[in-house]
Amino acid sequence: MEHYCYLFEAKSIQTYLLATNRLKEIVGGSELVETLTADGGLLDTTLKICDSEFSASRRGGGAAFLFTKDKDARNRLAALWPLLVQRYAPDLEFVQARGEGATEKDAFERAHTGLLADRNRLTARLPQASPLAERSRRTGEPAVKREKTQKEGDKEPIDAVTKRKLIKDFRTGAELAKRFDPASSNKDWPVNLNPADAGEDDEPQEKLFPFIGDNRTIALVHADGNGLGELLRNLKVLTDDHPSPYLEIYRGFSEAVSQATQRAAQHATAEVLAPHRKDGTYPARPVVLGGDDLTILVRADLALPFTRCFLLAFAKFSRQELEARATELGIEGFPTRMTACAGIAYAKATQPFYLLHQLAEGLCKHAKEKAKDKDSRGSSPDKVPSTLALHRVTTSFLDRYQDILERELTVGTLRQTLECYSLDPAANLPDMDKLLELQRLMSQPGIARGPTRQLLGLVGRSPEQAQRHYKRWREVMGERYRDTLDQFDTLLEELGVEHPDGDLPYSDPGPDHVCRSPLGDLLTLSSVGNADVLNTQEEPAVQQPQESAA
Repeated sequence: MEHYCYLFEAKSIQTYLLATNRLKEIVGGSELVETLTADGGLLDTTLKICDSEFSASRRGGGAAFLFTKDKDARNRLAALWPLLVQRYAPDLEFVQARGEGATEKDAFERAHTGLLADRNRLTARLPQASPLAERSRRTGEPAVKREKTQKEGDKEPIDAVTKRKLIKDFRTGAELAKRFDPASSNKDWPVNLNPADAGEDDEPQEKLFPFIGDNRTIALVHADGNGLGELLRNLKVLTDDHPSPYLEIYRGFSEAVSQATQRAAQHATAEVLAPHRKDGTYPARPVVLGGDDLTILVRADLALPFTRCFLLAFAKFSRQELEARATELGIEGFPTRMTACAGIAYAKATQPFYLLHQLAEGLCKHAKEKAKDKDSRGSSPDKVPSTLALHRVTTSFLDRYQDILERELTVGTLRQTLECYSLDPAANLPDMDKLLELQRLMSQPGIARGPTRQLLGLVGRSPEQAQRHYKRWREVMGERYRDTLDQFDTLLEELGVEHPDGDLPYSDPGPDHVCRSPLGDLLTLSSVGNADVLNTQEEPAVQQPQESAA
């Protein structure tokens, strides 16, 4: 008997969600994508119309891999589903493919080949707008409606996508938010970053983002699992010897990864975000949670604590979930662990979110590349360590992280960041907890970030003057805070920076002949008021510049 397969996957989801800088539109877009393939959502309604039994090896996060023995039902689904998606989520890009074969595995492999080919096929956007059409000021797309703003008598033209995102059922973002806290409601999560974003249909319960005072620094966190492609290839080999449980194996793996991601997000929410709720409102807003991906907007001081907690929890819960599925299926060789990497992009809330996301993705990719280096795995050569990279935007122009490294963070052969930090002490990478210990050390009374900022500025202008400044700082510290200076040197050495007394605190040259220092990362954490994750306060205050004893 022939088996038939239909594959569907939304693509460029983050670009779709972050097209504007209005939080309520990001929330509405997230909810659109979340309800597309969720239980009880549009897909379930469509499958009922097709009037046949379908099984899924993957479902959720804007993707669905469906199998049936009814060819006509598969064809009805393939014809109807794209039309419904285009109406339900206007302009959402997606790829799709059909396949058939003697087994479900054969059908999937043929369909998957078509899915990969469809990714490279350009799709025309219809209908095209005329040259005289009025366009949305935020997106540049043709307008379909005017939305009232706070300015009396002013109405802003908005496009079809924005109009759909602003529907009340979507912009509250209740479904996605519940995946981070099942007990929460739309009243517990912020919807606006700026009160000026209020429109004619806004309700009083739509809360503003709970910043601390006038500090409107925010962070976009993007996390992604490691080695998913390799694990899927291993699963393929596994199913070669077990053709019959193909669907069960892939479904079990997909559910295990999704469940681990969700449990880790809930754990980080409870441990880091919940204690810092202000008037009941979480200092964060979920954007994406699907498969092994997480994207979330977090108040800047809590971004690193949240990310660190999530990565550690994901490694723990993925092992639990995968081992449970292996036992349940009774199959040897099933994957038993996963780790993840993350990127944190800090910026003012006025920065374009789609550019921030590109930066956060670039940081995550850079962390992955460092983590996958065979020389970085230390005593665990078969395991990619959990790592993260971070950067604070200080210019009006956002670029690729690699360009930022070369143009903004490197002067000559001196680079003001260690680039990537590991949460696994056994890895041959800088340890994130050592950087946090260094932050705590340098936050002691009498020792402020002023000299560090001056030092980095001098490195950019005059390394010779910077060396004199640093040497004088060490002399004063040695006279007044000898123990602190010794701890400072010890932590630098543990971070891979061994420097003779008086030399600038940079590592030995790497293969690229560049010397690196944690001082820029230390300054970033200080500037965003990073919460002391090693001893979290009830409500961390935003650190203010102080005069140094030096």
